[in-house]
Amino acid sequence: MTDIVSFGSDKPPWRPPRRLIVAGAVALAVVAAGVAAFVVRHDAGSVAVSPSASAGAPARAAPCPATTSPAGVGSLAGLVIACAAQRGSSLDRRDRTAKVGPWTAVVRRADGSLGRHSAVVTFPVSAPPATTRHVVVGRATGAAAPGMVTWPIAGAYARVRGDLPESALIAIGAHTTVVDKRPAVKPPSGYRVAAVEPYRAPEVHEVRYGTTDLGEQAALGSGLTFTGVARGGGYEDLLYESVTQGGGAVDGRSAVVSSVFGGNGALAWEPTPGVVAYVGYSGASLDDTAVAALRRLAGRSRPLTDAQWRATGPTQADQTNEPG
Repeated sequence: MTDIVSFGSDKPPWRPPRRLIVAGAVALAVVAAGVAAFVVRHDAGSVAVSPSASAGAPARAAPCPATTSPAGVGSLAGLVIACAAQRGSSLDRRDRTAKVGPWTAVVRRADGSLGRHSAVVTFPVSAPPATTRHVVVGRATGAAAPGMVTWPIAGAYARVRGDLPESALIAIGAHTTVVDKRPAVKPPSGYRVAAVEPYRAPEVHEVRYGTTDLGEQAALGSGLTFTGVARGGGYEDLLYESVTQGGGAVDGRSAVVSSVFGGNGALAWEPTPGVVAYVGYSGASLDDTAVAALRRLAGRSRPLTDAQWRATGPTQADQTNEPG
């Protein structure tokens, strides 16, 4: 006798009508599009993981449109780079003694900008070498060196350093007094005081990325890329004794390229008076290709307010924020 194995009804299998198949496919497409839109959405304080990033796959430059940050936003507290394959890690480098150290006054010519046609007055500083050429600063006898004048004041010494003519540096020094252990400048005609800040930044807010996650490894190498926002005149003071080059403009503000901000180099600008923002990297040598990549990344940078910066949950690090 032959065994008979039954798997159900002997009726022909049911197939859904064609209109139901089409409707189901459309619904799935809508859901998939919604999920993709959610994954790539960027909010003001973070950069989501890109759906194109996969384990072992090289990062590619994201088709990310440039944007501008509000130049007058005084609460600018950080920068994130949009369209990154992975979210950056935030770091708050705090210098709790910065305000009891030297202070600065940044003085700009009418056409001045960060590191250009400007000077930084710092008080107090070390006495100049005895062999330095003497100049008269107001009623005091000061000492001059290339791009710098130092003179005695308020029981110590002050220094003005910049890319202005020596006569302008001396005039700025002659218009400087010391109030509450801080330099106070009544600028000569044609100049303005842009900011009065501690020499060392009380806080430096950085966001760090793997360069491959930004798609710029061909230009910058496969190391680290970082953004930063800080206050403090020391960064600009060091620009005047460092090798720098023009960096074009970011959000209408003149930018400068140097190694003052760490790594192989950084592109820095002043989004609002007294605030320095920068995008830098560690990896390949600094050349024109690297500068072009830094400019692209600056164009992809998005500003964070104080609240948005805190929402990133930055790692806290207490340290001395000596620039350079």
